[in-house]
Amino acid sequence: MSPDCLRRPSHLVVLLPAMAIPSIARENVLAFRQRATFLHRRLPPGRLVDAAFAGLQDSAPRSAVLALHARVKDVSPSAWRDPRFVQVWGPRGAVYVVPSRDVAVFTLGRFPRNPVLAAAVKAAAEKAKRAFRNRRAQPERILSDRAAGVNFRELRIASMTGAVRIEWDGATTSWRLVEAPAEAPESARLELARRFLRSVGPSTPPEFAWWSGGWAGSYGASTRGELSDAQQTFRSLEKELTEVEVAGRKQWALRTDRVRLERAVPVETVRLLPAGDPFLASADRALLVPQPRFRSELWPNSVWPGALLVNGDLVGTWRRQVGRVTVRAWRPLEPEVKEAVEEEVSRMPIESATKEVRWSTGAGPL
Repeated sequence: MSPDCLRRPSHLVVLLPAMAIPSIARENVLAFRQRATFLHRRLPPGRLVDAAFAGLQDSAPRSAVLALHARVKDVSPSAWRDPRFVQVWGPRGAVYVVPSRDVAVFTLGRFPRNPVLAAAVKAAAEKAKRAFRNRRAQPERILSDRAAGVNFRELRIASMTGAVRIEWDGATTSWRLVEAPAEAPESARLELARRFLRSVGPSTPPEFAWWSGGWAGSYGASTRGELSDAQQTFRSLEKELTEVEVAGRKQWALRTDRVRLERAVPVETVRLLPAGDPFLASADRALLVPQPRFRSELWPNSVWPGALLVNGDLVGTWRRQVGRVTVRAWRPLEPEVKEAVEEEVSRMPIESATKEVRWSTGAGPL
């Protein structure tokens, strides 16, 4: 380079073009999410932990097992009891099945930074410990929060320390006192955000606060604390994030995922996703389902149904009563898609002597 290039007049301002923010299409985001959450191709038998990297909501009886079935071959009805898993009171105020090695991520990762709220969590944990230790029989485990002298709300709050763990088999809820994780809360917070972004793709601090929160109301506090925590987490991850635009909104994704986002294309698969499935577990519902009437059907004020995923796009809902699955599609389905749905139901890891599909015709012929 010639030295003359460096001798510019002091009054000369050189304007450099601003770096364009890449625009990611809705189709790319959904295709990325399909692949990131292992809905494009089932994992080999036994790789249950890989499929649960973002946690599996288990609020409806054994929805975690059905989420595993959508991602892993040959899943058994008792997969949620695999020794590599534990249950925790997790994001969105729900029971989650998570890898046991990741307990800190899903407990301490939600521990509030606010000193007042943090003190409230610690106080709830101490009260829970005293209640456990005051019991003469089975001091390490309680079946009823009322019998222990500590209420359900306090146990949920205490669970964010990782020292109080929920166990729910679909009929009975119990709580267990365990050794708290040794990890630092801050590293767990950052890892929880990485898991979130790895599973849903581009997002924002408010959407992360929605996903990871659900605890502020337990204190009678505003959700501003949750949002503040989410914003701080994204700031701490700044060097790992890249800004993108989705549907005209600025969002953030992991830098390591940017190329995959830009190049993602949907894969032809058919899956029945349970309510709360990782593919559905984000606040960007208008992106997932653009039509308002279908959004209200998938996320009603009452009990949520599952979702029918066809080639990376949501096209209907389903509900189950034992082995009978009723599917309501939002558009006419091709014969091969209906055949694939029936195959999915026939292989569902549920305890039922018979399994059948019924097609809802409320919106017209399918």
